[in-house]
Amino acid sequence: MQISKIQKLTDEHWVNLYAARFEHNGHKGRWIFASRRPNPKEPVTGDAVVIVPVLKEPRRKPGLVVIKEYRVPVGGYLYALPAGLMEDGENVETAARRELMEETGLTVTAVKRVSPLLYSSAGLTDESAYLIFVDAAATPGAKPKLEASEELETLLLDFNGICKLCDDPDARFDVRAWMVLYQYQLLGKIV
Repeated sequence: MQISKIQKLTDEHWVNLYAARFEHNGHKGRWIFASRRPNPKEPVTGDAVVIVPVLKEPRRKPGLVVIKEYRVPVGGYLYALPAGLMEDGENVETAARRELMEETGLTVTAVKRVSPLLYSSAGLTDESAYLIFVDAAATPGAKPKLEASEELETLLLDFNGICKLCDDPDARFDVRAWMVLYQYQLLGKIV
């Protein structure tokens, strides 16, 4: 596959559309895609973090922190994991700590695992994210600091809550959240 030209089609703040001209096996085509980056030709360094926080408190079983968030493109609420865009110069752990505090008021107490860069819809966008598994704790007096455009509710799910949500035929999920919930359901516990 040979990309000969990429043309910016829109001029928005958070995401833009681009048209790529390509040639493959004698076939020439045009592919429209979305990108958060000002220049999609540059190497990918990561756009966002998606956090898998397990709340661990003394004398309580661990609970998975999930958010229920209104998402304009789907016109309704989705169950998702806390997430957000990485700021310039920010590493994965710093971004995860900031986003978890902003969205839930929780503090990261331990980083368990960071994934390689992941792409959730590579036919539509070059957006990339790191999945970061963390332990979290409540911080007395800490509250979410949501942006004016954010509408979300923080949920704490025990194992039974995970199973109930996973099996709800009417629930709508972010793909990463459903995969994490289902894996915990298969494991039979929250780790």
